Amino acid sequence: MSRNQRFRALFQAGDPFVCMGAYDAITAKLAEAAGAKALFVSGFVACGVEAGEPDMGALSQRDMFEHIRRVCRATNLPVFADADTGYGGMLDVQRTIRLWEEAGASCLHLEDQALPKKCGHFAGKQLISRHDMVQKLRAMVDARQDPDFFIVGRTDAIAVNGLDDAIARLIAYAEAGADGLYADAVESTEQMQEISRQLKPLGKPLLFNMVTSGKSPRLTLKQIGELGFGFALCPVEPLLAMHKAVKDMMETFLRSGGDISAIAHMLTPFEEYNDFVGLHEAIAQEARYTEG
Repeated sequence: MSRNQRFRALFQAGDPFVCMGAYDAITAKLAEAAGAKALFVSGFVACGVEAGEPDMGALSQRDMFEHIRRVCRATNLPVFADADTGYGGMLDVQRTIRLWEEAGASCLHLEDQALPKKCGHFAGKQLISRHDMVQKLRAMVDARQDPDFFIVGRTDAIAVNGLDDAIARLIAYAEAGADGLYADAVESTEQMQEISRQLKPLGKPLLFNMVTSGKSPRLTLKQIGELGFGFALCPVEPLLAMHKAVKDMMETFLRSGGDISAIAHMLTPFEEYNDFVGLHEAIAQEARYTEG
């Protein structure tokens, strides 16, 4: 099966699954080695690692395309990639899905925020009209080259207009051709139950964001499944883990007066890292053409 087909097949098992956050090639490899079934490339995270800026539109469509492509090259897993608002109007939305497919992604989500967009868990979000978002989704569906590529319609309406509008929007997005439905920044399990009650009959998988530091409840994958959600994102945790680990290492090293032994216990051994990235295999491959 293609990667796109393998992503769709994950829903057939009947149990919810997690798209593990990967912010670069090495975290993609780490997620795959740890047993992840799919990856997620977050716009919030990409803004941090590529620009060192908050998720407020720091990256262009081309920036994000290159970022996704680097992740996809490093793994055999299906990759779910953030597409923000589609980076403009209808023709831009169509170009986005073509680029994301070219990059190697198997899934994207398109959100209904107005520019300048923000992280879904930030205050001050604004929305485009339901009609305009439906038209964007229709344009994206029409531009899709592989019918197995998975399109998720996302709404940020809960924080702006309330749960009822969020549900009404997602119903419209399903009718426009979205394969999956996503209400970001849900605020309680009661909201999740109502989303599931009204949207499950549509037959579209429901997505939950497992981010640990936002507005949503902290739930296990089992609990998410019991609430009727078919898949989840663990989007920013690898970035936050990196931030803490590298920050602690640098501060410890500098406090010690530059004593490298003070941080040795905080590091992956050099040999272990080289084994992980395939140094020995690369040397053997090179030797095939340089020896004899």
